Amino acid sequence: MNTILEHTHLYFRLVSAGIRAQLQYRFAFVMRIIGMVAAYTGTAVTMWVMLYQFKELGKWNYYELLFLFALAVVSWGFCIILFFHFRSLDTYIVNGTFDRFLVRPLNPFFHFMAMKFDIGAAGQFIFSLFIFVWVSGALGIEWHVGKFLFLLAAVVGGVLVQGGLLVFISAIAFWTTKSERFYWVVMFPARNLTNYPLVIYPKVVQWFTAFVVPFGFVNYLPASVILEKETPYFPNGIGYLTPIVGLVFFVCAYKFWMFGLNRYKSAGS
Repeated sequence: MNTILEHTHLYFRLVSAGIRAQLQYRFAFVMRIIGMVAAYTGTAVTMWVMLYQFKELGKWNYYELLFLFALAVVSWGFCIILFFHFRSLDTYIVNGTFDRFLVRPLNPFFHFMAMKFDIGAAGQFIFSLFIFVWVSGALGIEWHVGKFLFLLAAVVGGVLVQGGLLVFISAIAFWTTKSERFYWVVMFPARNLTNYPLVIYPKVVQWFTAFVVPFGFVNYLPASVILEKETPYFPNGIGYLTPIVGLVFFVCAYKFWMFGLNRYKSAGS
């Protein structure tokens, strides 16, 4: 217990130092937030244009799609804050600077994770909060304690799923010294799938994104629970498993990362 408390205290000290460093460039910080809000708003407008004639997509209307999208965006925002720098692990390995994480009396994974805390992802939270409030009124969602707590658990599960995939991808660098390209091959397409309900994709894609790379638990399955939508090919209420699936997936990713670390050979400097 003392070790956990010590690591938690140290983590927040490292995070605090990182935040102070980022706020030295306040104009860039603010412009990044504005840019993110504008980019996600553009995607929302694109959805509106797409549904202007057809009204629904896979029996999901525009407001339901917005809720689905906002749920993915908010979990991705936390994922950026905590894990996005993992995609650059290969750069540290090639430059030989990763070795510094091995010579300090800290868990290397924890130390690397705490190295950067990107508060610029606040744009995702602003956009998502606005969408949640707007859509809740438009759809007449009745929020109660249980549903709100499930929303928080779903966000945590989504963060763990997306963060876990980033950790999986970064670990490849321990063998190949190159991993960032896999981000564009795996992570980027997987995230794009979450913009729309899985029901519109072929059955094999739905099952793959539920039981292999569980991005269906990022937003589609938990959103279906909150919005009381049917999920063809999946049991009703499977979205309740989101935090458990996220935790299991992330633990597997962590084990894989540590497995790769045990086979790491320094590239020098």
